[in-house]
Amino acid sequence: MYKLYWNPGSANMAPHAALEEIGAAYELAGLDFDRNEHKGAEYLRLNPNGRVPTLIHDGKAIYESAAILLYLCERHPDAKLMPLPGSPERGHFLQWLVFCTNTVQEEMMHWWHADNYMDSESGRAELKLIAERRLAGMYGQICKTLANPGPFLLGQTFSAADIFLVMLCRWTRQ
Repeated sequence: MYKLYWNPGSANMAPHAALEEIGAAYELAGLDFDRNEHKGAEYLRLNPNGRVPTLIHDGKAIYESAAILLYLCERHPDAKLMPLPGSPERGHFLQWLVFCTNTVQEEMMHWWHADNYMDSESGRAELKLIAERRLAGMYGQICKTLANPGPFLLGQTFSAADIFLVMLCRWTRQ
């Protein structure tokens, strides 16, 4: 049994969707951000970064959305959400998942949380404009891949990288 700590609209969406795809038994543990439950001592013992998601399995905590995805994919290879080591698609899977988490998600953090990077309002506004411009290029690259060979990041093969991408696309709605 897995336990996934979550909050609506956060980076738990990808691991949550993967748990559904896998069909594994899990329980959700909601965190109320308005009450700062993710910054409380109990949760910080699980995830010292105070962010979601955190997955509990066999009494151990795993955090970072992409790491949780990889963990779930490795534990449930029959779900076929990740090409197996040695597979010709493995490198592209890793490339897209890391691109989504290290490049696209990081740039989205600049847009959503410019206050974490810049002190002045003008600096935050400039950072958001730069992030929008950079994200447009990144999403253009993704769209080209989805169009050809598509329809997924790995061509005809659906994977956890697509799940992660859907989560990021949801975040672009504003």
